[in-house]
Amino acid sequence: MKNILKFIKSFLFVLCFFGIFFLLFRQDYLNSLYHLPSWVIPLISCVFLIYFAYRFVMLYLLTDKIEYEFTSIVNHTFRTPLTRINWISKELEKDMSQDEKLLYIQNLNNATDKLLEIVDLIAGIKDIKNTTGYVFVATSMRDVVEKSIAKYREEINKKNITFQIPTFKDIPLLTADLKKITFAVDALLENAVTYTPKDGKILIDCILKSNNKLHFSIKDTGMGLSFYDKMRIFSRFYRSKKAVLAYPDGMGLRLYLAKQIILLHNGEIYAKSGGRNKGATFFIELPLSK
Repeated sequence: MKNILKFIKSFLFVLCFFGIFFLLFRQDYLNSLYHLPSWVIPLISCVFLIYFAYRFVMLYLLTDKIEYEFTSIVNHTFRTPLTRINWISKELEKDMSQDEKLLYIQNLNNATDKLLEIVDLIAGIKDIKNTTGYVFVATSMRDVVEKSIAKYREEINKKNITFQIPTFKDIPLLTADLKKITFAVDALLENAVTYTPKDGKILIDCILKSNNKLHFSIKDTGMGLSFYDKMRIFSRFYRSKKAVLAYPDGMGLRLYLAKQIILLHNGEIYAKSGGRNKGATFFIELPLSK
């Protein structure tokens, strides 16, 4: 459907372009037929030509900007784990105890996993909208959330973040792709943990609404979102300047991919915030059955 719309849009663009030349070529005939002043058709043609030139320039600048942003993000994101792997490899060449070696090997594995995660994230841009890769099964949101928290337990403890988690009582199983929904929940939780300061709080809630939809939310006491952030937060590669300063290694892809996943589950995802330094709440609404 998307390709058809692109074709129609391109066809109309070309049709309008040739329409301009037709108007100019048949200018005298049209002027006499419709009793138009001699300046009307050249003016219309000029307006369309300016519009087409504007669209072309904007498309060129946008493509150049996306390419620059993507290159910068990937370069910085890959450099951090690669530098760490290089440093650990050199350290392992030194004489050390078995326990120290095991610790370095564990850190090496963590850095390698980070690289694989980045590769999967980039590859996910292409495949995320391909529904043939989705396997819908009965899924427990409680299990998804508990496993997600376990992944970030070290960072949670390090920051001494206080968690409030629901009991998930009376929450039925959800028909969803377990791997994809886990990714979406991980993205929201990682975002909350990353930007919540030391001794902050994170509140997770999950309720079943009367319209048979699951209402899941993660509220934090982090840096918050500006009005512009709320409009762009789920856009591809978007990261606010404040977020980049606080955490340079992010790619601005997780929330974008999370949104695509939720949309393909016929759900909704959005964010609310009182403004800068007032925390943020991210919401996911999903139907129980696809």
